[in-house]
Amino acid sequence: MKLVSVIEQGARRAALLDGEELFVSDVAELKSVIAQGLDIRKLPGRWRPLAQSVLDVPLRPGAVLGTGSNYRDHLDERIAASDGMNAPRRELEFFVKTGGTIAALADPMRLHPSIGSKIDQETELALVMGPGCKRGMSEQESLDRVFGYLVANDLTARDRQVRLLSDGSNFMVLGASKNFDGATRFSSYVVSADEVTDVNNLRLTTYLNGELKQDNSTRNLINSFARIISFFSQMLTLDAGDVIITGTPGGTGWGQDAALGGKGYVPPGCTPSRYLQPGDEVRSVIEQLGEIVFRTE
Repeated sequence: MKLVSVIEQGARRAALLDGEELFVSDVAELKSVIAQGLDIRKLPGRWRPLAQSVLDVPLRPGAVLGTGSNYRDHLDERIAASDGMNAPRRELEFFVKTGGTIAALADPMRLHPSIGSKIDQETELALVMGPGCKRGMSEQESLDRVFGYLVANDLTARDRQVRLLSDGSNFMVLGASKNFDGATRFSSYVVSADEVTDVNNLRLTTYLNGELKQDNSTRNLINSFARIISFFSQMLTLDAGDVIITGTPGGTGWGQDAALGGKGYVPPGCTPSRYLQPGDEVRSVIEQLGEIVFRTE
C-alpha cells in the first residue's frame, strides 16, 4: 500500500494512493491508521482523482530520530569526528530533528545566512514504525515492528556542524546544524513494508539540477536497520508513526569542502557535489519507495 495525507478544508485526512486515484478516509491522521492497524480500504470515505487533491507529507511526528555516519564512503569522503563514531561496540551517532523542521511537499528550501552558509543535502531511507514496539527490542524482532518506509532528505548546515579546534582535533554539533525551517523533507507517501522486496538492497540516488551526485545501495549500510531500531529502543519506547532516518552515503557537498575536511571523493558515475545555491533543484530517489523533489530560493 501507498498511504498519504490529504488536506481538505484545512484539515488532514489519511488516504490510500492507487495509481492516479485516492481513497480519502474520514480518519484525521495517518498515524491513527498505523497505530490501530486499520485497513484504510474498509473505512468510511470516498474516491477522488489525485489531480484534484492537495497532499501534505504523510506524517508529522513531533520529532524525527536520526543516526548518521552509516555508509563507509561518507565516512571516507570527509574528516572523521575525533572521538570516533559507529566503531565496533560504540554507540551509534544519535540526533533529533524537531517536527517543525518538516517541510510541506511543495515548499522550497529558503536559504538564508541565519541558518548557515554551507547547506548540504543528504538523501536517506526513513523507517516508519508500526504498533507493538517496546523498550529494549532485540535486532531479531525490530524489523517486524516497521510499518513502512519513506524517502527522506536531511538538510544540514555544515558550517554549524563541523568544529575544527586549534590542536587539530574536531567535533560535530548535531543540534543547530540539523534544526532549521525546511531541514527535513519526506516523500509524498509511505510504502508499507510488505510492498518492498528487500529493504536491505535498495538503490539510493541524488540528483542536483539533473546531475547524479549520490549513488549507493542500502546493502552497504554499516549498521543494519534492525540494529538502528534496536539501538533507539534501548532508550525510548517507539510509538506507531515515529520516523527514524538512517544516514546518507558519500557524494555530499561536505566531501568537496577541503576547509571542513572534505577529501574530494566522487562516487563512481557521479559528478562532484557542492553546497546548495538559490535556484537549485534536488531530487532524492530510492527504488520502490519513491522520490522527493524540491527547489531552493
